[in-house]
This record gives sequence, structure tokens and C-alpha cells, in this order.
Amino acid sequence: MSRPRAALRILGAAAAVAAGLALAAPAPAPAPAARPRVLRLDVRQAITGGTAEYLEAGLAQARQGGYDLLLIVLDTPGGALDATREIVQRMLSSDVPIAVWVGPAGARAGSAGVFITMAAHIAAMDPASNIGAAHPVLSGGKDVAEEAGKDMARKVENDTAAFARSIAAARGRNAEWAEKAVRESVSATAAEALKAHVIDVVAPDPAAVLAFADGRTVQLKDGPHVIRSRDATIEPLEMTVRQRTLSFLADPNVVAMLFLVGTLGIALEFYHPGSLIPGIAGGLALLLAFLAMRVIPVNAGAVALLLAGAALLVAEAYVTTHGLAGAAGVTCLVLGTMLFVDKGSPAYRFDPGAYRMSPLVVWPTPILLGAVLGFVAWKVVSSRRSRLVSGAQGLVGEVGETLDALGPGGGEVFVHGEYWRARTASAAELPRGARVRVVAVEGLVLVVEPEAAAPR
Repeated sequence: MSRPRAALRILGAAAAVAAGLALAAPAPAPAPAARPRVLRLDVRQAITGGTAEYLEAGLAQARQGGYDLLLIVLDTPGGALDATREIVQRMLSSDVPIAVWVGPAGARAGSAGVFITMAAHIAAMDPASNIGAAHPVLSGGKDVAEEAGKDMARKVENDTAAFARSIAAARGRNAEWAEKAVRESVSATAAEALKAHVIDVVAPDPAAVLAFADGRTVQLKDGPHVIRSRDATIEPLEMTVRQRTLSFLADPNVVAMLFLVGTLGIALEFYHPGSLIPGIAGGLALLLAFLAMRVIPVNAGAVALLLAGAALLVAEAYVTTHGLAGAAGVTCLVLGTMLFVDKGSPAYRFDPGAYRMSPLVVWPTPILLGAVLGFVAWKVVSSRRSRLVSGAQGLVGEVGETLDALGPGGGEVFVHGEYWRARTASAAELPRGARVRVVAVEGLVLVVEPEAAAPR
């Protein structure tokens, strides 16, 4: 065999061996998929404008951050209808999957919480939670018909029932039960809600919710979407200071307290002009109160009563009314606090337990405020009736001693710890060391008389 042919055979054999080894080698492993990310929001208070802003910020961050799911942990007694509508609108038009879990054990999705839960792509509840009772009522817990009339009650109820049905239809849930929750205040446990097709799953914790949601197809704004959430990384989103402040100011008890404290501060500034601190603190409290009045419905007449009460208490210090102005002021403060929340605004609040004026605010606080202002007014009046103790006029009535013989022509006396030029009020001559009383002040000269003769 020639050399060239032998070399070719050797090269061919080597190529065949190399090809066999390449085929026998394992294929490179695919790159591991990125772990899903879930943004978690906790709503554990009444639904307010601050809550709506918080959820809106969460949806925006979930969209911009490329999160696979937005998880809302919900425990609420209800809240504001306008804020709830705003939240539901954002949820129904979301381009990020949303899961709502009513938990932990003992939590509830009351009133407004019903609509938020049903608006989620995945609705879940803890086994020991409940949902329902979405009948529209007023801030104080009374039925709309009691305060606003039957026609208004029917209008509000029909509107809210249609709102509930539209949410249920959009998410494929039980529209009949949703309407009963509004019209008949129906409530359900987690097991009952699952059986009635109000929620999708009963889950003991958020991890179980994510495991259930993984792989499910939901309808987003831009079309169908498959959720990836198993073993996801959960990242919490905290409320901002502004959102917490709005939620805090949505409590009518807080607003009433701010208004009363502001009134006290301004009144004290009137009583003692120039002290600054009460006036500044009162002005800030009133500013916060007026800001909160844009968050909750406030009765304008109640605000007028509170202002009138403060004015009457201030007037007590300047006008002699023998306590009548003070008593009227306290009465105005109590009535204004009782009527502070506008119960004629059924479109604003619809949960009986979310917004109540506490008796501890309605009664003791205005009375205590009136007592403080009354005491200050009494001190102001007492100080005005007392004799002056400073300046030249404050020397009248003071007792001193002559330092030398003193007559109408003049001399020196020691009065009030100071040496003064003085003269007698009569033609009488007084020896050195005599006790005298000041009866008048003429420039820098004191007019004195013997202590026994001077009027007291």
C-alpha cells in the first residue's frame, strides 16, 4: 500500500473516532429560567384615598419592574365607595396578573373588600376568613333610607348592585351572589365562598396562593397570559408617608381631634397674643383638619358650630356674660363633634364599622376643651381685675420709709426696694424713718401720706 493512501486511511479513522466521541458527549444544559418575582401589598385598614393611591403605585411598580404577579394581602372592614371604584378600575384594566388573598386567619373582606377580592384574577381566602356584607350604609352605620330617604336608598343600592354584577361578570364569578351581598348583606366563609364560585381557592398562606396560580391563564388588558409564580421571590411594598397620612386622616375621630386641638391653639393665642407656639400648633392642626376634610365627608354646619363654639369661648374672656358665652361655646363644640361626619353623603362611605365617631371623642374631648378654655378665660379676667404690679402705676399703694425729714417741699423715701424722690400730699411734716404709703405718682416723684392716714 502506498504511503499517501495509508495516510488518508489514518486521517479517516481519526475523524470517525472524533465524530463518535462528539455524538457520545452530553448536550450542554439549558440556562436556568429566572425565578419568578411577586410584588406584595398589605391592606389592613379601611379603604381610603390613601389605599387607592397605594394600590395604584403598586400596580405601576409591578408593571415597570417586570413582576410576574401582584399579590394583595387583604383584611378590611370596608371603606370609601369612590376609592373602591378607583381601585377596581385599575385592577380590571391591569396588564399585570393580580391575586388577592384574604388573610391571615380571622381576616375579612367586608363591604369594599368584596369588590376588591372579586376584581382580582386569582381570588383566595384563608380557611378562617370571611367575605360579604356589602350593603350600602352611611358613615355612622345607619341605613341610607333612614338619613337620605327611600328614593336615595334605592338609587344607591341599585348602583352598587350593578357595580358588583359588572365585576363578577368581568372575572367570571357568581354575579347572583355578588348582588345578594349588596342587597341582602349576605356573608360567606371561605368554604362557602369557594362553593358559590365567589373565589378560586382556599389557601392557608401566600405560598399556597402562588402555587395555585402558577400555570393558570388569565385575561389581561393586552390578551391571555400564563402566570408564573411557583417558588417566586416575594418583595413587599410599603406605604409611603403620604399614603399613610391620607389613611390616618381618613378617620373622622382624628379629624375631629385635629379640629378641636387647632381651635384650642388659636383660642390660646387670642388669650395671650405673642406666645406664638399655641397659634402655630393650632394653625398646623387646622391645616391638617381641612386637608382631611377633602378625604372624608364633613358636615359644613358642624364645622360652623365648632368655629362658633371657639369664638364664644374666646368672647368669654373679653365680655362679661357670667359664663353664658362659655356654656354656649361648649354646647356648640359638643354638637359640632356629634354632627361632624356628613351622614347625607351615601356615595362616600358604605361600611357600618369602618367610620364611626367614638363616644370618647364626641363627649369628653369638647367638654375638656371647654374646661381648659374656660379656666384660661377666668385667669385672664382675674388678671385684668387685679391691681397693676409693674410700672409707675404699680407703685400706688406700696408702703415705704422716709430717709430724711419729708414735707410738701420734698425729700427721699425707700419704696419697693428703690430710692425715690417724694413729697407729702398735705402740709404735714414727717420725720425720718416714718412709714408712708404711696397715693400717686407725678413723673419721677412719689406723692405719699402717713401709712395710717393713706386710703387702703
